[in-house]
Amino acid sequence: MFKLNNEHVNNSDTTLKPKSELKAYEKQFWNNLLNISIVLVMCGLLFYAVSYQLFKPRTDAGKYQCYALVFWQGSHAVHVLPSEQCSFLKKNFSPASIIVGMKSGGVPTRIIDLAESQNTSGSFRNLPYEYPLLSIIPFSLGLIAPTAWYQVAFAIWMLLLAALIFFVLSKTRSTSAAIAFAFYLVIVNWGDAAARFDLVPAALILGSVLLAARTKWKWAFALLALATMFKFFPVMLVIPFLIAQQKQYSEKWYSWHRWSALGVYCGICVVVTLLSLSLNIVDTINPFLYFFNRPIQVESVPATILWIGTFWGFPIKIIQSYGSVNILSALTQTVSLLSSLCLVVGLLYTFWLQWRGKLDIYTASLLIILIIIITGKVFSPQYLMWIAPLLAFVGKANWKWLITWGIIGLLTTWIYPNMYDSVPLKYVPLLPAFYPVVLVRDLLIFGFIVALLYQATRKRFVVTK
Repeated sequence: MFKLNNEHVNNSDTTLKPKSELKAYEKQFWNNLLNISIVLVMCGLLFYAVSYQLFKPRTDAGKYQCYALVFWQGSHAVHVLPSEQCSFLKKNFSPASIIVGMKSGGVPTRIIDLAESQNTSGSFRNLPYEYPLLSIIPFSLGLIAPTAWYQVAFAIWMLLLAALIFFVLSKTRSTSAAIAFAFYLVIVNWGDAAARFDLVPAALILGSVLLAARTKWKWAFALLALATMFKFFPVMLVIPFLIAQQKQYSEKWYSWHRWSALGVYCGICVVVTLLSLSLNIVDTINPFLYFFNRPIQVESVPATILWIGTFWGFPIKIIQSYGSVNILSALTQTVSLLSSLCLVVGLLYTFWLQWRGKLDIYTASLLIILIIIITGKVFSPQYLMWIAPLLAFVGKANWKWLITWGIIGLLTTWIYPNMYDSVPLKYVPLLPAFYPVVLVRDLLIFGFIVALLYQATRKRFVVTK
């Protein structure tokens, strides 16, 4: 009897198992179908958002095409493009002035002689004057298409990367996090997600943070180094990575095991920088000078403070330089110093909270990038792409986050591309609605940062055994 009953149970298990598997496959099928549908809608909307500019010469992607052509084929290669498309290369960049600055700055004569002797007319010699060497990689992706279709190909590559980030979030976090990412990208970065390469460092930062959370430190620091060599700002994430890593180790502070991952980061950065210097010393230095010499850009928080200063008798002057619209005032130095102080204080406080165990690596990284954005002298809408994956990962489907960033996104889209397309570029800050909209947008981002820091401050420290 016992034997018969046992067989009956086993038979019952074998008949039930296929049904449970079938339900699991069915659930997986519908989940995959949902994800694919959302990705297609996301990519379709983002492509539509930039479709009006894909064949115009004076666009950001058009600049990328100029950079890629002169790098691979030499300065003469731009003759295949409209004359106005690459005119910025001569207008905004003077190698001679940089060499003069090197001489006055006391740079050794041998380095100056080497810089002057480097031939910049041939292939592999002209680097982007705004970005590090590795930015040539995404810039070159569009070259697989015919010349006139470069911007279309570039947009497709960026949309494929957005889809990849979506599926990574879906697998590593949840479907709700992936959907939140699609929401943020469409609402916040409507006009530039498919037209700029900022999704590249954003994807690398997400990958590095995911690896760091899984204690794969060498790979995490390697991806972070690559992100830094695409755009310099990820260098600030080295400290939260180190804090998270060092808290896991019990070895003595001078143990190589504690610092080997940082060695990987430094090694990659040094190798890429040396390669860049060997190709063109002046072009390697210029991105740093380009950033430090830029005036305050009109959408930044310091610019908003300068605008408020006009009500107290401090007039502003609008100028167009460095490929953007900028602002000058008698308060410029004071406001710049104040914003730098806020940057330092905000970063130090975030580091302290993480060291106290009140912030995880995800939230700490998100806060650091937000603080960099809100205190910087340049605010471009594409900067918000840097945080989109982390926003989705940390907040998932939190309705407060979705509403807050939905409003921020709508305000940002109102500014760019709507306001920017309504009048000539230099008149955009003179629109009556411009600075009130910028002020509300910046206040919402600032309030979001303060709320995260406040929640972390009130969080009890939990000692894990």
